[in-house]
Amino acid sequence: MDTLSKVAGPLQDLLSGGGAQNVLAKLHAGGLGDKVQSWVGMAKNLPISADQISSVLGNDTVKSIAAKVGIPTDKVAGALAKLLPQAVDKMTPDGKPPAKDAKVPDVAELIKNMQAATARLPGPK
Repeated sequence: MDTLSKVAGPLQDLLSGGGAQNVLAKLHAGGLGDKVQSWVGMAKNLPISADQISSVLGNDTVKSIAAKVGIPTDKVAGALAKLLPQAVDKMTPDGKPPAKDAKVPDVAELIKNMQAATARLPGPK
């Protein structure tokens, strides 16, 4: 099982039950409002780095997920940086911030779609 797949369940847990609002509030407070707005809005999703994830969500959150899934914290932060923009984008199809009861997307399905899209990209010649 790859790193993204291992982080799928904990990310879904993090975003459920109003968790998405908490995560987005932390990102806004951490000065990343422009990135959050791109994920929620209809524009192209701006990237976030693993360092930004660790710094804004807190090392405790990242360490907790790493302990649950048995992989290093830097790999967890990197996986969250790839998955979080996609998950938030899926939770906000109408371009409005997610409600407390917003349905959390199936992160495993997101990963499959991301991998399929990557596989369709033309390779180096």
